[in-house]
Amino acid sequence: MIKKNYAELTSIEKAAVQHRKKVLVTFGKTYPAALVLSALLSLFGIFVTGDFKAAFTPAMATATSGLFALNAFMFVVLFFATYAKAEPGTSAGRDYLLCVSMVTVTYMIAVPTCAKLDAYVLPLSLGALVMAELSNRRNAVAVTLVTGGMLLLLFVSGVNDYAAKMTDITVSVLGGFVVALTVGELKNKHLSRFKFLLGACGVSFVVVPFIILCNLAMGITNIGLLYNPLWAYCAALGAVVVFTPLVAVFEGIFNIADDFRLDELTNLNQPLLKRLASEAPGTFNHSLVVGNLSEACAQAIGENPHLARAAAYYHDIGKLKAPIYFSENQSDYNPHDELVPEVSVSMITAHTVFGEILAKQYRLPPEIVAVCREHHGTSPVGYFYRKALNLTEEGDLSVGNYQYPGPKPQTKVSAIIMIADTVEAAMRAYTPPDREEFVTRVNKLVDEKLVLGQFDECPITLKELAVIKSTIIETLPRVQHGRVAYEKGEKKA
Repeated sequence: MIKKNYAELTSIEKAAVQHRKKVLVTFGKTYPAALVLSALLSLFGIFVTGDFKAAFTPAMATATSGLFALNAFMFVVLFFATYAKAEPGTSAGRDYLLCVSMVTVTYMIAVPTCAKLDAYVLPLSLGALVMAELSNRRNAVAVTLVTGGMLLLLFVSGVNDYAAKMTDITVSVLGGFVVALTVGELKNKHLSRFKFLLGACGVSFVVVPFIILCNLAMGITNIGLLYNPLWAYCAALGAVVVFTPLVAVFEGIFNIADDFRLDELTNLNQPLLKRLASEAPGTFNHSLVVGNLSEACAQAIGENPHLARAAAYYHDIGKLKAPIYFSENQSDYNPHDELVPEVSVSMITAHTVFGEILAKQYRLPPEIVAVCREHHGTSPVGYFYRKALNLTEEGDLSVGNYQYPGPKPQTKVSAIIMIADTVEAAMRAYTPPDREEFVTRVNKLVDEKLVLGQFDECPITLKELAVIKSTIIETLPRVQHGRVAYEKGEKKA
């Protein structure tokens, strides 16, 4: 195999190399802290389940050291199962920190409940519930796997006398893993908070037949066949009870945009949206339409419709700095008539930068902050570029001085909002008289962005772009429908 120089690699190959370097650098920076945390959790487990002083005698030194080393290895597994597998453009660092936090919380709850109550009372589904809501299914399963592994290591290590319960603990851990897999499916349903909780209670019942079958395989035919699955389901229900306040805490700490919070952000009584409606009503109405289009497009290609709508509502908040400089907020007066094109471009393009600043001030989720900055990419401001060309004697100007500062869209949601924003603004300025011209114009607008390389840095495919175009073609006419013109004196419907 011939080894290529970095300069000879394609853009995709270069991105992969950079990603691997970033993963290794991040691992080197974060793992020392994870190592300390694994040691502390090991000490906590020994303190709760065994003789703390005896664990550090020469006779127990090997078992204790082995527990420390294996728990440290579990955090290596957690890092490469979460951070290293995250898609580019996502909040991988934040999600990894959330995973570490959930492993810690779940472990510290599970150890005493198992030690003081019953081996089947291991609330592993707590980590799965929280991660399924705040992150994704892969991280939910990873947290459950790592936490369950650490629990098994604790009870099998020899630093306590739980060897007799090892079979029960193993079955309990496997039951928690099964619940994690089923609960993870709820993430893709985009349910309300209440329906999510009801769904979690329902799918958690899968642990009951699983425990019963495992107990039968173990030869248990006494009253334990009833109590063991009951304990397991009670643990799952307890996890559901703890879930709500825990999610609220992590939402605030990590500024996470879960579906529930995204729906809250689309409430028109939100401070920023009320400002937009009052100070820039044209931009506000434009954002609502873009929100409808973006939600439909996201739904069509399997992206999060809640995020698409919320991000679309806030994508133009940067126009609050100077609403009058944007055509949708103008009536008779246009300040650009008094400005040279260069100044006009600087006023127009500044709204992406100011939008990012304003979004951070109002502590919007990072996914929405990114859309505020990315939704125009590095697209040129065509009108003022052409105006400058007409005014210059040389007839040749660098387009780089008349374009947005970027960056280009990093996610599919950013790409969707770029398209919806462009098409809605263009159609508001000029509505084609028939469907054929309308379809042609939509295709042209999207293809122009593609040719300009605006989608080069996000994982969107040509097939998905085709779906987005067809969705907009079907949705926009219904959103921007006209009214029948009535003759004077004619009764309206």
